[in-house]
Amino acid sequence: MKRTCEISLQVALALALTACAHGPAGMPARADIEALVEAKPTPGPEILTDPNASARYNSAIEGWGDRLSSAGARLCRFYVDQGADLDCPD
Repeated sequence: MKRTCEISLQVALALALTACAHGPAGMPARADIEALVEAKPTPGPEILTDPNASARYNSAIEGWGDRLSSAGARLCRFYVDQGADLDCPD
């Protein structure tokens, strides 16, 4: 139970510290963390019958994936700078 409380406090502290746009010293940027939990775009039924709707949805999925990948790469490099042994994309 004590360990669970410690972890909960650490998570709460980390979330509170990420409130700054670029993150305080020693913390990743808030935008990168938010990008990792951005909801995947949801398709509407019109993508089955409207080519333009399908193209817009595909574009939204591509953009979402690109943002997620870019944020993941920046966070990976952040943690490498902190001493993590990771192989990060450029």
